[in-house]
Amino acid sequence: MHTSTTPGASSTQATPSAAPIDWQAVQEKLARMHATTQQVKDLTAEEKLAILKTRAQALARTPEETAATGLQIDITEFHLGDETYAFPSTAVREVYPLKGLTPLPCTPPFILGVINVRGRILPIVDLTILFNVAKQYISEQSTAILLRVDELEVGIVTNLVIGVRSLPLSAIHPPLSTLANSRARYLQGITTDGLIVLNAAKLLGSIRLGNRE
Repeated sequence: MHTSTTPGASSTQATPSAAPIDWQAVQEKLARMHATTQQVKDLTAEEKLAILKTRAQALARTPEETAATGLQIDITEFHLGDETYAFPSTAVREVYPLKGLTPLPCTPPFILGVINVRGRILPIVDLTILFNVAKQYISEQSTAILLRVDELEVGIVTNLVIGVRSLPLSAIHPPLSTLANSRARYLQGITTDGLIVLNAAKLLGSIRLGNRE
């Protein structure tokens, strides 16, 4: 029997060969993604704070680096009462759970007490009292933003740390000269959307355990 061939038609056509799929590699990648997702779900509040601490340390720049760029500053944002505040991240050492708070007698009302941070005894400050703004509710879920300038270190209590981000220096406007309240001396500036950037050096410089300037 003879096989007929249609005139003009090629008996064979070359098709590009597709690269073989490495199914084992795909399965391993999916397994890693699933494990990572599960780990995020299982994080405790303290572990999430540790991640935030790592982010803050990674994103924070030295004063020399900030001065060199002259364009932006990294800030750590947090809620205080009904307002949003920020510190330059160069002054933020870490975010730490507010646990083991021990009241300290004979101190100003804005000193809530002290906590032990890996052997360091640090005063915890409630800025709502220092600034005379709406007082915040302090609970075991509250956290402390640990600030350090030179050799002075204190914790600022807050119920919500928003995160770390870069802010153009041009977006920070000097406070109005007519602003006269208890927090005016500590302001570095205010943005048009109401973010209050605090001067950590001035704040820590005026806070002394048992004294208020």
